[in-house]
Amino acid sequence: MQFQQTTHYVHAHHLRTEYPEAQAAIIGAGSHKPVIDALLSLYVHRHTAPVLHVECTKSDVAGLVNDCRQRNLVAIIVGNARFQPDEQPFSAAVVAPSANMRSLDLYRPALEHPQLDIFSVIGFQSCFTATGDMEWLHQQGYETLRLGAFRDCPAAAEPLLREAHHVFFDLNALRAADAPEIHQLSPNGLYAEELCQLAAFSGRAPKLQTFRLFNFLPTLTPASLTAQTAAQVLWHLLEGIAVRHQTHINGTAHIKKIIVDAGDNGQTIEFLHDAITGYWWLQIPLTGGVHRYIACLQEDYHCACRHEVPVRWLHYFQKFNGR
Repeated sequence: MQFQQTTHYVHAHHLRTEYPEAQAAIIGAGSHKPVIDALLSLYVHRHTAPVLHVECTKSDVAGLVNDCRQRNLVAIIVGNARFQPDEQPFSAAVVAPSANMRSLDLYRPALEHPQLDIFSVIGFQSCFTATGDMEWLHQQGYETLRLGAFRDCPAAAEPLLREAHHVFFDLNALRAADAPEIHQLSPNGLYAEELCQLAAFSGRAPKLQTFRLFNFLPTLTPASLTAQTAAQVLWHLLEGIAVRHQTHINGTAHIKKIIVDAGDNGQTIEFLHDAITGYWWLQIPLTGGVHRYIACLQEDYHCACRHEVPVRWLHYFQKFNGR
């Protein structure tokens, strides 16, 4: 079965009424048709629920995203469209070639929004990033994952994407050999396979509300390498959405609580482990006797078992407690 048999073009007012079992809606914003045409030529494996495709103008994107949220659909925006966050607390992750603030204009509404909770930049290259911008991001308590660090440990990106409600995929993050029809050509960058892996992480993340794929040239054709790469990124995203598990960490039988003695001062850290998904979380104590769970890796648990305080725990303890 190919995607053209499971993709349905619908009017904006019929996002859920015609196909209530749908899990995602692709919103075309600009020169997206070659990417969609390339996607339709790919074969569906695990994805069984229909994918809805909505044509619109850039001015309609915000309203359609809100409609998707109300209908519990992941909104997939293909093309450049300005991000307009709502008034609820949210987290965001960016896959981009740079953490330079001048290159983050598209995300500035998120960065400057008072309800922004967690923000991360994945796959950036230091040669494109001003030192002052990195310092500002770190002062705000935001996380960054350099391209080299991601390549050494691809799994390090998964907790960042799992925490995000909104994910931005800038195709400029790809090396030019894998995507020659982009705005910022560079000999170095993410490989297409790595971007697909990040898309799969995003699709499986239970919090995901919007996914944005952008910064390709309007001269694309369905047969072009960039359109094929973008289509395969969407394929992996949709596969992830199809198999994602809506984890509820409180009161779920397959969630195991593990308390570890970490550090020399008797510090204990509580972890949660989902036996179905393999996901891990660590507990961050907050002022007032309450706490919060943050996505982490199994390596953070192993770190605590070595009587070391995980860097991720320390980062968020300081962030949430104002230290």
